[in-house]
Amino acid sequence: MKQEIDALEHSMHIKDFLLAIKKKSDHITNFFLITFYIVGLLLSFFYDTWQIGVGVGGLLLIAYYSTKIILPESNLYQYVLSVVLGIFMAQFIYQMHGMFEMHFMAFIASAILITYQNWKLQIPLMLVVGIHHGLFGYYQYLGFDKVYFSQLDYMSLQAFVIHMILAGCIFSICGLWAYQFKKYSETHMELIFNKREIENQELKTANYELDRFVYSTSHDLRAPLNSMLGLIEIAKEDTTEELMLEYFKMLQGSAKKLDGFICDILDYSRNSRMEVNTELINFRELINGVTENLKFIGDNNRTVEFKIEISDDNSFYTDKNRLITILSNLISNAIRYQNSQIPNPFVCIKIETSQTETNIFIKDNGIGIDEESQSKIFGMFYRVSQESVGSGLGLYIVKEAVNKLMGNIKVQSELGTGTTFIIKIPNQQTKT
Repeated sequence: MKQEIDALEHSMHIKDFLLAIKKKSDHITNFFLITFYIVGLLLSFFYDTWQIGVGVGGLLLIAYYSTKIILPESNLYQYVLSVVLGIFMAQFIYQMHGMFEMHFMAFIASAILITYQNWKLQIPLMLVVGIHHGLFGYYQYLGFDKVYFSQLDYMSLQAFVIHMILAGCIFSICGLWAYQFKKYSETHMELIFNKREIENQELKTANYELDRFVYSTSHDLRAPLNSMLGLIEIAKEDTTEELMLEYFKMLQGSAKKLDGFICDILDYSRNSRMEVNTELINFRELINGVTENLKFIGDNNRTVEFKIEISDDNSFYTDKNRLITILSNLISNAIRYQNSQIPNPFVCIKIETSQTETNIFIKDNGIGIDEESQSKIFGMFYRVSQESVGSGLGLYIVKEAVNKLMGNIKVQSELGTGTTFIIKIPNQQTKT
């Protein structure tokens, strides 16, 4: 499956690259087509061939651009372009009464077509040149009046054959260049893709090793830290001295802050390393467990009212552990950042589940988030102010967990009024 995805991605990169080349070629073509038309008008001014310059030149532009507009997804317009450029050459020869040098307009057209990196575009141009030279040369040989092909009385068969062989050589060389340029572009993209794949694999390996190191180190740090917290509690019971108790309280607060930071790092590491484990979610049970664990967090002794509204008529499947991480971080923030000016703090948790997704609303009447910070709060280590508690990883972990669940999260907030987080997570129910 992974190989198929990589192959598809590779194909898409090549397609995008060739599309960019085609767009640049189209810009060049627009310039030359307009230039060719203007040349026809200038020749009309000097040789009084306005009907040809305006009529034929205008029809050629209409043929090219109408094909491009009617069939925008097709490359047919490029083949029309090849024919149009050949007819422009015939138009110029006619306007200048068979001036031989105007045959070189076909070779200029052939060079323009190289930019599309398609050797087949040389074929229509060569056919137009061959038919034009053969037909007009024959009419001139028969003595038809005003059939302009050459300033000579007529072109001998030998001269015609040599001329066509030389023209064919030029078209073949231009076609070969177009083919070689395309092969070079594809090879170049192949090398870039392979190099990037190697770099991505090396980066993934390095990130995996780093995540393992971070997870192992953070996990090992918690054991002595928890021992330290236990010793602080024992030491507090062995003294009644106010100053020592104050020191122990400060030490305990710092240790808990460090423990919270380590827990955030562990959550981040687990989220980045672990695969999504889909299971049936019981929202009532899950919300009750989260709110029960968060009742007494923070330094504020005020009771926070939990308003819970769950509509779970449909079965919902997702990663339970990541969902707990999301809810725990958002609800704990709502509790910590209460608005002291409001007497009745609350956290409203609303769950709406459908067959395709679940919408989670977590609303509080806390201090709110200023508009400037709302676009930054999901950044790693971002803290709204120096008074903010925590590591600055909480909302970053929430965002990453939501991304792992292929969902999205939005925030609506107003200073002094409160904050609402809106999370949408798709239903990962396996169809049987």
